[in-house]
Amino acid sequence: MLETVVLLFFCLVIGLVSLAVVVWVAFSGRLFYMDGLLLTFVSLTLGGIFLGNFAWSVRNGEFRQALNLLRKTSDKSDAPSGPPPA
Repeated sequence: MLETVVLLFFCLVIGLVSLAVVVWVAFSGRLFYMDGLLLTFVSLTLGGIFLGNFAWSVRNGEFRQALNLLRKTSDKSDAPSGPPPA
């Protein structure tokens, strides 16, 4: 389940970076040139794919299930695993 959380975190970061690139292109004034249009199109496509993957896992409950499982395993590792030594 750790892999799932890492994958979803990666998807969220890449999606947000893609949206930040679109905002940067818009504020830099390059939006209406060919390079800016292509960069915006590619960034929106990648952001949609990665954020869509994240949204789908949140909607299905996969993200919450993975976080709950990680919390349970971390709680078990903190607790002693046997009777205390005499």
